[in-house]
Amino acid sequence: MGWRTKNLTTATAGAPLAVYKPTAWLFAQFTRHVVFQGFTPAGGDDGQLYELYCSASDDWNVKNLVSEAGGAEAATNANGYVWAHQGSQHVVYQGRQFDGHVHELWYTEDDGWNANDLTDAAHAPLTLSQPYGYETYYDGTQRVVYHARGGGHIHELSNSGHGWHDLDLTAATGAPPCSPDAAPTGYSFEDQRTAHVLVRSDPGHLLEFWADAAGWHWGDLTATTGAPPATDADTVNGYVFRGDGTQHVDYVGVDGHLHELWWRTDGWHHNDLTAAAGAALPYPTSSPAGYAFESGLFQPVATQHVVYTGTDDLVHELWWSSGAWHVNDIAARVGAPPAVGDPVAFVEVDEGTQNVFYLSDAHQIIELRWTP
Repeated sequence: MGWRTKNLTTATAGAPLAVYKPTAWLFAQFTRHVVFQGFTPAGGDDGQLYELYCSASDDWNVKNLVSEAGGAEAATNANGYVWAHQGSQHVVYQGRQFDGHVHELWYTEDDGWNANDLTDAAHAPLTLSQPYGYETYYDGTQRVVYHARGGGHIHELSNSGHGWHDLDLTAATGAPPCSPDAAPTGYSFEDQRTAHVLVRSDPGHLLEFWADAAGWHWGDLTATTGAPPATDADTVNGYVFRGDGTQHVDYVGVDGHLHELWWRTDGWHHNDLTAAAGAALPYPTSSPAGYAFESGLFQPVATQHVVYTGTDDLVHELWWSSGAWHVNDIAARVGAPPAVGDPVAFVEVDEGTQNVFYLSDAHQIIELRWTP
C-alpha cells in the first residue's frame, strides 16, 4: 500500500492541540504510542503530557498521563521507551519551570500509570537538558542519560531491577565537557552487548560514550572519521542495523549536508548522505531520526531509513537498499502538512510497517505510515 498520512489530533476524539517534539514507541500487542505536551492558543504549553495510543485496528484514543499518574507537570518535551525486561512503558522529562529533576511516568498492566522522581531516587545532580531513556535488553537495564547542571558532564541513571543509581560518565571516562546547549541520547547494540551515548561538544564534535564488560569508554567520532563538525542541534541520534552488524549516527553538518557516521568491526567511517542521494537539504539545526527496517515476513531485504525536516519545512526520507541511498519526499507525496521540529519514528517488523510522527505548524500530531 505504501505511504499514507493521518492527522491524529483531528482523528482522535478529545485530543488537545500539541506543542514541542512528540515521542513515540511500539509496545505489546502491536500498540502504537505517541506522547506530547498539550497546547492552548490562549495559554501556550499547559505542562500536561498526553498519550495517543491505538492497537492494530488503527482506532486512536487519548489520555492525560500526568493527571492519571499524579506526576509533575513537564517543562517542554518528553522521551519515551519500553523496558521489555519488565514489560513496562516509561516517559522521562524535566519538570515544569525547568526544576532540574528527572521525572518519570511508568506503566504496567497491573499497576497502570505511576509517577517517580528519578533525581531523588538516585540522589543525582540536577539536569540542564531534557533526559533521554532507553533499554539495554542484553542485561535487562533501563538507562536514562542527561546533561547535568554545571561543568558539561553527562550523567546516567540506571536500574537493573534493584533501584536507581547515578554515574557521571564524563568523570568516569575522562571525556571533555559537552556543549552548553547539548542533550545526550542513547541506544543499545545488542549483538555486541554494548551501550552507547551520543552528545555534541564544542566545536561541533560528536562524542560517544560506550560501555562493554570492561566499563565505560569515550571517543571523538568527528576526529576519528575526519567528518565535518555538527551544527548546534540539541541532540544527535544513533541506531543499529542488525542486517549488516553496523552502527549509524546521523547529523547535520556545518556545510548544510546530512551526514552519517557508521561503524563496523574495522572502525568508524563517514558518508555524506546529501551528496550520495542528491537529497533535499535538511533544516540547519534539525536532528534527523534514523532507524533500521530489519528483514521479516513482509520485508525480505533489510533496509535503513533516515527521516528529517528539510529547509522547506517538509518531512523527507532517505532509504538505503542494495548498497545505495535513495530519496523519498514523503510529505510532498502524500500531501502531509509542514513540520515544526523533528520527526520521530519506529518500525513494526512483524506487521511490516514504518511509523513516523511529527508536530505540524497547526499544533497537530501527524502520522506518516508505510504498510506493505
